[in-house]
Amino acid sequence: MEKLGRYRIEARIGEGAMADVFRAHDPDIGRVVAIKALKPDYRRDPELGARFLREARAAGALNHPNIATIYDVGEADGVPYIAMELIEGLPIDAVLQAQGRMPFERVLALGVQLSGALAYAHSLGIVHRDVKPSNILLSADGKTAKLLDFGVARIGESEGQLARTQAGQMIGTPRYMSPEQALGLPVDPRSDLFSLGAVLYEMLTGKSAFDATGLATLALQIAQEKVAPIERSAADCPPGLRQIIEKLLAKKPDQRFADGAQLVQALEREGAALNAEDAVVRRGLSIRVKLPLALVTITLVALLLSISTILTRQQRALEHMATTSGETIATFVTQNAAVLLADNAGLPPEQQDWAALQAFVAAASQGGGVRGIVVTDASGTIRAASDGERIGRHYSAPMDEQRLSAATGPAVTNAPDGKGGALRFIRPIRYAGADFGSVDILLPRTSLDAAMMNARTWLLVLASIIMLVVLVIGYMSGAMVVRPLRRLQQSFDEARANGFASRISHRRRDEIGALFDGFNRLASEMEPRLNGAQAAEEPALDATCIQIAPKRAA
Repeated sequence: MEKLGRYRIEARIGEGAMADVFRAHDPDIGRVVAIKALKPDYRRDPELGARFLREARAAGALNHPNIATIYDVGEADGVPYIAMELIEGLPIDAVLQAQGRMPFERVLALGVQLSGALAYAHSLGIVHRDVKPSNILLSADGKTAKLLDFGVARIGESEGQLARTQAGQMIGTPRYMSPEQALGLPVDPRSDLFSLGAVLYEMLTGKSAFDATGLATLALQIAQEKVAPIERSAADCPPGLRQIIEKLLAKKPDQRFADGAQLVQALEREGAALNAEDAVVRRGLSIRVKLPLALVTITLVALLLSISTILTRQQRALEHMATTSGETIATFVTQNAAVLLADNAGLPPEQQDWAALQAFVAAASQGGGVRGIVVTDASGTIRAASDGERIGRHYSAPMDEQRLSAATGPAVTNAPDGKGGALRFIRPIRYAGADFGSVDILLPRTSLDAAMMNARTWLLVLASIIMLVVLVIGYMSGAMVVRPLRRLQQSFDEARANGFASRISHRRRDEIGALFDGFNRLASEMEPRLNGAQAAEEPALDATCIQIAPKRAA
C-alpha cells in the first residue's frame, strides 16, 4: 500500500491485534504521522469497523502530554484508519526485553506520567481497557511515556454498559486484564488501574504479574491468585511504592484507588517522601528553626561565661607577670639608690653629691622598659628623676599612693599617665635599718593591654566560628528530625483518609527507622481488618462466572 486517502505511506513499522501501523506523510501540512489501518479480516464486519472509528474519534478528544495525539480518523478505499502522533521511541515491552527491569526511581517517575494520563481520560468518562506494555511508548531519552491505542476504549455512560461487547467476547489483552474483565463484569476506571499495576509490576521486577500459559488458567490466576512478592525480584523497591502496586492489583475494585487522580497523588507523595521534599503546614516555629536557636542560645551563654572567666584569669596572670617584673626592677633600683642616699645623708647640704644617683636613674630609664623613675630623700625632696626638671622639688604623691607608700610592703597601682596607662611601684629605701627616702617607678602596660586585646579578639573570633558551626549543625539536625516527623505525620493523615493503605518507604537503620517500621506494622495489621469489615458486606468473586471466548474484540 503506497497511499491511504491523502496520506503517502512510507513504511510499515508495526502491527497490532486489529490494525497494521505505517509511517506516513501528510502532504497537506507537511507532517509525518503514524497510520493505524484496520486489518482486512476485521473490515468485513461493518459494525466492527464503525465502532473502531467511533471509539477512535472519542479518543481523539484527549489532549494530554502523556497520551499519543490523534490527528485524523476516517475511511479511505474501504479501509478505516487513524492518523496519530508518530513517537520516536520503543514500547515498554521492547525496553524490558532489551534492558531488563527498571530502577524503582524510573518506574515511579513513569508511573506518575501514566497515572496522570489515565486520570485525564477518566475525568472525561473514557476507560482505556487495554493498558499494557506494548501500548506504552517511551521517548528516545527514556524519560517520557506516551499512552496510546485507545482503540478499545469507550465513552463511559454514553454506551449504556461499560464492559461488554458482543456476547462471549472480552475487551483487553488477557495478561493485563482486571479480574472484572476476566469475569465478564462491568468495568470502570479502576479496571485501568489494575492493568497499570500489572505493567508497573513488570517494569519493577522484570517479570509478568500473571504468568499462566493457558487462557483459562490465566483468567483464574488474575481473578483469584496473588502476585509473587515484589521484594523477591526487586529488593530495593521502597515499601511505599510496593504497597501502591499491591493496592493497584487488589482483586476487588473497591480495594484499589478510586481513580487515576487518587493514584497520581499517591505516587507523587511517594516521590516527594523519597526525595525528602514533602512539606506540611507548620504551627509556630519549625523544629529546624527552634533547635538551632536553642543550641545557639545555650552555646552563646556558655561561651560568654567561659570567655569572661578566661579573660579574667589571663589578665590576672599577665598582671602578676608584670608585677613580678616591676618588683624586680624596683628592688634593683632601691638597692643601688640606698647606698648613695646613705652616703649623702650624713653630709652637709653643700657637700652632698647627687650626680652619681642621677646618672644611675638616667641609665635605668633608657629604653622602653621603664617610663619614669623618681628617687626622693627622707625629707621628700626629689634627688634623681628620669625627668631632670623635677630634681630639687618636693615629691607629692596622690592620696591613694600616699596611703600605699605608708604600707609596710611595696605599693603597686594603675597610674594613668596619658600614654595608655602604667603600673606604678612605690618602695621605701632602707639601709642599715633606717629610712632614707623612697623610689617611685612607672612601668608601661602597653604590652599587657596589647596582649589582652589580642586574646580578647581571638577568643571572639573563635566564639563566632563556634556559633556559626553550632547554627549550621543545629539547622541540619533540625532538618534531619523534621523530615521524618513530617513523613510520619503525613502517613497518619493518609491513614485516616484511606484506612492505613499507605506505608512509609525508608532505608534508615536508626530509631527513626524503627519508628517508621512500627507504623508500617500497625498499618499492615489495621488494613486487613478495615478491608475485612468492608468485604463482609460484598459478595465474593465467583470463578465459575468467568467468560472466555476465542475471539477478542477491539
